Amino acid sequence: MLSVVLVEPARAANVGAAARAMKTMGFKQLILIGSQLHLEEEARWVAHGATDLLDNALVFDSFDALRAEFDLLVATTARERGSPRTFLTPDQLANTLEQSGAQSMALVFGRESSGLSNQELSQCDLFSYVPLAGDYPSLNLGQAVMVYSYALSGLKHTIGLQNKAADERQIQSLKHKANELADRLELSEQDKLRPWLQDSIGRLAERDCKLAHQLISDIMSKITG
Repeated sequence: MLSVVLVEPARAANVGAAARAMKTMGFKQLILIGSQLHLEEEARWVAHGATDLLDNALVFDSFDALRAEFDLLVATTARERGSPRTFLTPDQLANTLEQSGAQSMALVFGRESSGLSNQELSQCDLFSYVPLAGDYPSLNLGQAVMVYSYALSGLKHTIGLQNKAADERQIQSLKHKANELADRLELSEQDKLRPWLQDSIGRLAERDCKLAHQLISDIMSKITG
């Protein structure tokens, strides 16, 4: 389970925006350190549909209390040139967390003005940053939470049409129809289009198989007409 932690956020609107970003990407546990801004009306207004995350948010008095609750802490921070630390991009972080085996993990966002202190950074296990085209403008807190929520949600691997595999009877019927079309077009048995059609049809998903059925039927109707 991955929790999102906001350390001493400056504005209630930023807390609401973070909650909305989390909810959109499927994350549920919001934690604040040294802040009660999630209780303010502005946070609820900006959260828009994610007020349940605000209602169930946890508040810790200190970073030390946070460290005691999690197996793995990930600090989000600006990349420091010359630093001996390894800084992971959001995508690299996603792969690392998948392999970590940690049961409880927290993604920590520092103060809008100054980020995380050196002492807080020293208590974290991993460090991550978002590569930007330029040093300025930087991401605000809500945007940063959205970038990480998306990268770590796994949703990017499911974007697009998720077709089921075609039924074998559909495939065989389509292959038969394609052979009929090839005969109508007087393609020889040696023509490379014939094996290409058969091979390609065997890899079609259900939706594409149905569309191919319709296409070949339309072509044959035109030829006959």
